[in-house]
Formats: sequence, C-alpha cells, structure tokens
Amino acid sequence: MTFFTFSPCNFTSANGEQLYHNIQLTLDSSLSALIGRNGAGKSLLAGQLAKQHQQLSYLLSQLPPNGWQQRSIASLLGLEHILTALQQLASGQFDEDTLTVIDGHWQLASDLQAELQKMGAPTNYWQCAQALSGGQMTRLRLWWAFYQPQPLLILDEPSNHLDTAGRNWLSEQLRQFAARPGAAILLISHDRALLQQVEVLYELTSNGLQRFGGNYAFYQQQRQLKHAALQQQQKHAEKQLQQRQHNAHAAAEKAAKRQRQGEKRRGSQANILLDYSKNRAQSATSARRMQEQQQLHQAEQQLQQIKAQQQTLKPQQFYLSAETSAGTKMLITAEALQLPFGNCRPLSFSWSNKQRVHLQGLNGSGKSTLLQVLAGKVDFSSGTLRLNCDVQYLEQHFSVVDRSATALNNLRSYCPALTETLARTLLAGVGFRNNQALKPAKALSGGELMKLAMLMVSQHTDRLLLLDEPDNHLDLQAKQLLAEALAQYPSGFVLVSHDVDFVAQSGVDTVLQL
Repeated sequence: MTFFTFSPCNFTSANGEQLYHNIQLTLDSSLSALIGRNGAGKSLLAGQLAKQHQQLSYLLSQLPPNGWQQRSIASLLGLEHILTALQQLASGQFDEDTLTVIDGHWQLASDLQAELQKMGAPTNYWQCAQALSGGQMTRLRLWWAFYQPQPLLILDEPSNHLDTAGRNWLSEQLRQFAARPGAAILLISHDRALLQQVEVLYELTSNGLQRFGGNYAFYQQQRQLKHAALQQQQKHAEKQLQQRQHNAHAAAEKAAKRQRQGEKRRGSQANILLDYSKNRAQSATSARRMQEQQQLHQAEQQLQQIKAQQQTLKPQQFYLSAETSAGTKMLITAEALQLPFGNCRPLSFSWSNKQRVHLQGLNGSGKSTLLQVLAGKVDFSSGTLRLNCDVQYLEQHFSVVDRSATALNNLRSYCPALTETLARTLLAGVGFRNNQALKPAKALSGGELMKLAMLMVSQHTDRLLLLDEPDNHLDLQAKQLLAEALAQYPSGFVLVSHDVDFVAQSGVDTVLQL
C-alpha cells in the first residue's frame, strides 16, 4: 500500500557541495526509517519531504527552537495563543475570534497538564521551559507531535535524551499512531532498538537512497551480503583489468619485434612488395590495438562502477587530550549536596582523577542539574561542594559552539593553544576534512555539531570532563569511536547517557544513582 509519494529531491550547499541528487521516495509502510552517516543530509531531506505535503505532515526537528530556555512551556510547543484563548473562554471573556483560535482544542489545557504530571514535570505550562530536563522536553515535544491530526509524522532523532521508560512510551506511541488508517511515520534515527521496530528502512549515502524491506537486523544482513558480493566482483574485475593490461603490453612488444624484423628484410626484397607488406601489417596492428584499447577501457569502467557502489568511508578518530598522572588525586567532594531541581535526596560522594563516573536516573531526576552545579552554571541549594580542579562541560545543546563561526574558528577560539595545522588534523579526524573545516557551524548537522563540541571541550589537558549525553545525534560508527576514545582516556570523566551499550564500552567504573 502506498501512503505518500514524494517528488525528486536535490540539495547542493552554498559552496557547491552536492549532498544528494534526484532522491525519490515512496512511503509504502506505516513505519519506516531513514538512516545515514552524520552529515549525509537526512535532516535536510526530511525538511524537503515535509514541505511537499505541508497540509498532511508534521515534522519534529531534532533540536528545539533557539532560545527555548527563556520561553515558557506553552511557547516552546507553540501553544500560547490556544491556551490563552482557553483561559479567556473559562473566564467568560471571549468572542468569535477566541473560538476560531481554539479550533476544537477544548481539552488541550487539561491534556497538557496531565502529560506534564505523568512526566513528573511542573504542571504550570506558563513556567519557563528551562525547568524541564532534556528527556522531559523531548517527551513533551513528542507528545504534541502525536497529538497532531496530520496523517504523516516525520520524527528526527526522537529517542534522544529519553530514559528507558521514555523510550518504552515512545515505542507504544509509534505503534498506536501507525495503527491509524492511512497514517505513516518516517523516523530519522541512529537508535538500534528503535530501528528494530520499523518495517522498511532507507539508507542515504553519497551514492543515493537505497530501500531495505525490513528492520535494522535485516538491513545489516543485506548490507553484509552486498558488501561480500561487491568485494568478489571487485577482485574479479581487478584480475580482468590486470590481464587486459598484460595482454596489451605483450601485444605491443610483439608488434615492435615484428617491425624490427621487417626493417632487416628491407634490403633483400623489392620496395613495392615491402611497402605492401608493411601497410598490411600496420592495418592489422592498428585494428588489434583498437580492440585491445576498447577491452582495456571496458575493464577499467567495470572496476570503477563496482567501486562506485561501495560508499567510500574514510576512517575517523576522536583524539581526547589528558594529562597522565601516576598518583591519585581527589578532585570532587560533596557532602549532603542538595540540588535546586530534580533529586530531593541530599548527595554525598568523592571522586578522584582516575574515576569514570556514570550518572544514572530517570528523566527529571537531576543528572544534568548536577553537571551544571559542578560546572558552576547553577547554584546548589544546601550542603558543601569542594572542587580541586577545573572542568570542561559539554551540555546537551552544544552552547559551547558559536553557530556563526566555522568549525575551524570554533576550535581554535576555544582552544587557543592549538596551531592551525593541529586543529585541522583534529577536525579531519572526526570528518571535517579540507574545506569541511571551513563550514559555518549553523550549516552542520546535529551529529556534526556534537563531534565539534566534543572536540572543543576535550583538548584541555588539565580539566575534568563533564559529558551530558555526548552520544546523542552521533551515527553508529561515530558513537562506537567515541566510546573507544573514552575507554582509552587516561583521566577521569563524568558521563550521562541512556545507552547501555555506549556506557559499557566507555569503561565507566563508578555509578551514582540519582
């Protein structure tokens, strides 16, 4: 069954880089997913697809609107006009325009308060959205997306920041929405558990868009089979090309030998006979050479076509700087520390420069708040806190990155000790090669922003790293590389993440439950 058909999509950046061309998509499943590496253009494509069906689709972007921290919860969702109209109606001060604004959303205020209560968030929707945790904000934005009447939902990285309970809730909402008659969902995600639920998966690469009729496990199996087949085809094509080159070289040597022999016979035969023989030989040689060149060209083309089917993936590497110390030094000591938001229980802990700490807890429990307290961004309510170190704080929304500056300028400005050569080397390690380092940060994808921000905070050797969900937005390969880099990191860090596999691979040895 065909749910939605889209016209071909293209995108070329301002510097002339073509991300994708003639991408044609037909949604023939109620639950599909779009995957691809960071920077492949998935979010751009999602925006183009949504514009083609503006009246029938709702697009939930992966990042909240700029300045969301200063906006109310109602404003964050774009509901202030409807909620204000509902208040006017309740007070008896309304007119026809008021009813037009409400547009049938009679239960919206009570539904929103009920959802906020379920999440353990403040039920006053006029309160500043900064009171929400990252997971609560994500869930609330998702709730409003599922609340929409449009039959097409495009959700960009919907599981970011969600705890286990939140992800279970998301899975159930996806199931219920997809069961609606004529409804379809397109997920953009790197979440393997979420991708296991889809019925069709599309992969966007530099070679275009490819459809896989199954979930992520099926996709992996098909990719492995295709890769193995292409490897065999490439070996055969390389062998055939080598044989063609050998044949052409041998034929050239043979022709040269015949020519030398003909020159020796010139003195013993009449010139007219020799010229005739020479012309015949040259014609035959020319025909053979043309045939050999055609065969060689065909062999080269075949090899190039096979290589073109295999996406060229240059290896990437996260380089995290740290001082290696033989001794153990106590960095942070907290006694009866009371957080201003989230956890009501006073916290007591001590961490050394060797410890790798994982902060665990439900959305809204205070994990991000604790990192903000340690970073000096938020004051704690009571208790004592002693810090014997400087810190580098990577928060969830990349505020460390100046969106108006290039990736290179961001890194060098934040880490002035880096030379341009070293900065470019570090950026190339995470995919910003050559002119990619000169892209403005506002043009970067969520995954690319996370790579840049992680690089910026990790190049100070005498600081404790505070990492608030650094695996969000990263593609699967980048997430694996970051986990390996953290596992090899010779110093301590404090990590928030809801990805059990990522946490295990990062080498954490201490857990603080909030």
